[in-house]
Amino acid sequence: MSKWSVLKKNKEFHRVYSKGKYSASAFLVVYALPNHLGTVRTGITTSKKIGNAVLRNRMRRLIRENIRMIKDQIKSGQDIVVVARKSDPAASFDSIGKELRYLFHKLDLLDKEEP
Repeated sequence: MSKWSVLKKNKEFHRVYSKGKYSASAFLVVYALPNHLGTVRTGITTSKKIGNAVLRNRMRRLIRENIRMIKDQIKSGQDIVVVARKSDPAASFDSIGKELRYLFHKLDLLDKEEP
């Protein structure tokens, strides 16, 4: 399994926030901006509104794993930032995955649909 590209610098996040398009749901916001690198770079942020560090890290892990599961379907050449808005006490792997796929589809980030 190869290591994937992530957004790390504040400048990269702000570029996606200011120039990219976004789509929001009750618990997540996804920002997307085409890049000229030909790879998908992702960044995940969680607000303190989520809760303590344990809950924020759990939400990041759920988001990261769901993105990993659909990584092959994402169009190449995209910078994507996922922001977790509020705490969802019933947040499960499936509910986060369903919400992410819905937002990615809304932003036209998915190349192929699931079989």
